[in-house]
Amino acid sequence: MSETITIPGFIAKRAAERPGRTALVETGPNGDQRAMTWGEYWQSVRNLAKGLIRLGVQPGDGVALIGNNRRDWVISQMGISAAAAVPAPIYVTNTVEQVAYIVKHCRAKVAICDGAVQLEKYLAALDSGLVELEKIITMDSVSSDREIVSSLAEVIAEGAAEPDAELDRRMAAAQPDDLALLIYTSGTTGVPKGAMCTHRSIHAMATAFLDTYPGIAQFDPFRYVSYLPLCHVAEQIFTNFLGPRMGSEVYFCADLSKIKDHLVAARPHFFFAVPRVWEKFEAALNANLLSATGVKARLTAWARRVELESVKRSIETGKDVDSLQRRLANKLVIEKIKSAIGLDELYAAGSGAAPASLSTLEFFASVGVPIHEGFGMTETTGMATCQPFMRMRVGTVGQALPGVEIRIADDGEILLKGDNMVKGYLHMPEETEALYTDDGWMRTGDLGALDSDGFLAITGRKKDLLITAGGKNVAPAEMENHLQGIPGVGQAVVVGDRQPYLCAILALEEEAVPDLCRAAGVPVVPLADAARDEQIRAFLHDRVETDCNGKVARYQTIKKFEVLPHMLSVEGGELTPTMKVKRNVINEKYKAIIDSMYSGRPSRPAEARPSA
Repeated sequence: MSETITIPGFIAKRAAERPGRTALVETGPNGDQRAMTWGEYWQSVRNLAKGLIRLGVQPGDGVALIGNNRRDWVISQMGISAAAAVPAPIYVTNTVEQVAYIVKHCRAKVAICDGAVQLEKYLAALDSGLVELEKIITMDSVSSDREIVSSLAEVIAEGAAEPDAELDRRMAAAQPDDLALLIYTSGTTGVPKGAMCTHRSIHAMATAFLDTYPGIAQFDPFRYVSYLPLCHVAEQIFTNFLGPRMGSEVYFCADLSKIKDHLVAARPHFFFAVPRVWEKFEAALNANLLSATGVKARLTAWARRVELESVKRSIETGKDVDSLQRRLANKLVIEKIKSAIGLDELYAAGSGAAPASLSTLEFFASVGVPIHEGFGMTETTGMATCQPFMRMRVGTVGQALPGVEIRIADDGEILLKGDNMVKGYLHMPEETEALYTDDGWMRTGDLGALDSDGFLAITGRKKDLLITAGGKNVAPAEMENHLQGIPGVGQAVVVGDRQPYLCAILALEEEAVPDLCRAAGVPVVPLADAARDEQIRAFLHDRVETDCNGKVARYQTIKKFEVLPHMLSVEGGELTPTMKVKRNVINEKYKAIIDSMYSGRPSRPAEARPSA
């Protein structure tokens, strides 16, 4: 097997070809940018790998890894991989018990973290007897009197003094179907499962993406901002699966609240975000645009209308619209907006993990940032479909990636085949068997339909299906997507299993409350007041009727809704770390509110946050 099928092998290749070119960039505490070259990157990876081997790490061993996005994070992952061990990333938001589960499940003897907060989780798990660790490595220099704790710099320095032979042997022995990376599913129900990504599945994923968007190859170097959690497969695609293959410059953003600053500094060529990030970006940008008055406001509105219509015509015809109006709109307005948010050199924007609302898609198209949606899972090593470049089809997640096959089962479930599918779940033979059909197709758990051109539409989740008292099977995703397009509504959860009709819980977006108040014709008030304001509720009722109920079958209509004075969150237990709704938690946590919508009794006051 060629070494360049492994990610460390590609790093070695880039280091040989362009040792002095920038590979990784992070921002220091004083705002200064610190760059690492490909040559330095590869040497750090090699030395860490030798340091891990010195610590007794064997081929196939799991090594836990937790921390925010930074240079040392990817050096750690690649060092583990070069030593033929298996990186097992963990979300920084996980509790001690959740961290301990993954450490124990992947049978890690060595664990790496960034700083004191995550170190304490490892130590608490160790002291409680939940895990059996032999060494904990911290990326930061942390004061600790525990012999088990060493710094990353120390392990790298010790590795530098070790001979190369064993490392070279392990890298040369790598095989395509060797386990290369564990991605633990965040799981809306049950315990996390360690999806086993192989060198083959990672290589297939990266190759398929580049084949779908060949225009990326024009950029040298290709710039990308790494900000989504690196324990999520979506971030792995762009930072680690593609970066070494393309010789990218990767800029790290450890704090999502500072993403705009990083975008402006990096001017990325590709930007990927889950719908929730796009929505927050939209709310902040829209608030700024709406602050304009007079001639500036009218000019901005005109330019956005021209750009949106031009994008729509370009998609419909397959030819870029290059009218005098569009050129003028871009010169006077659109280019300035894109430059202000750091997306003026963007080649393409992407979204996945959940459907983006039509209003969000149209908003970004109107400012010159059309979004390409795709579909994938941890189990597909990231992606299975995506919309072709500037050939989006609204309501779909695009066509199968090269090398991926799609089949719709008799019950509507989407089944997949391809080299990018994972080999199963670590130490879970029953779950692995259930993942695949007898004839080798992977079960996604998603419901969908293919059109005549092979564009896939996601219609819901098998496990999320609501069965009404009238026996109708309803996938809530369609209605939730409509509801989340209503001004001010940040999140929506449809309920009604075994009930005579459907209801919804709406969570207001704090940044969008001023727009919501203006749209409802009331003075701007705080979020909690907006949630219980009768005039705002009347406005929302009207929009539920027009924006949702007017677009679905009668049995899918929302009869009642309640408004929360806060967003659903990971911290509140309602969302997974990947921002997926935990419906079982919602049903339990907001049981009193849900019951009131079916009992005829008024709900508890909106400002009262239900207890867990």
